[in-house]
Amino acid sequence: MSSIPNSAMPHAKVHHDEDDARKTDAKTTTKAAGEWVDEATDAAKAKFATATDAVKAHPKTAIAVGATVIAGIAAAIAAPALRAKDDDKKTPAKKKSAPKTPAKPKGGKSA
Repeated sequence: MSSIPNSAMPHAKVHHDEDDARKTDAKTTTKAAGEWVDEATDAAKAKFATATDAVKAHPKTAIAVGATVIAGIAAAIAAPALRAKDDDKKTPAKKKSAPKTPAKPKGGKSA
């Protein structure tokens, strides 16, 4: 056990007490989940607004970034197909060998 007092580390809490309280009060859990969704939505809207402002301030850079992203996606899609096509060209076609004839016996006498 640690000898550091809880007042020095307020973030260190016992979680099982909070879990029991959440299980007993379903309304609190639903409200907390709803608040989490609202906070995530608000954060996404703020980031989108920041990105929109950056695009408005630097339109040529935004076009270049968009073109780069599209080129990367196209390369990611096309690369496996091109590799497979190159592999087919590199591997020689398997030739069918002629059926083997039995070896002739060596020596002067035949049966």
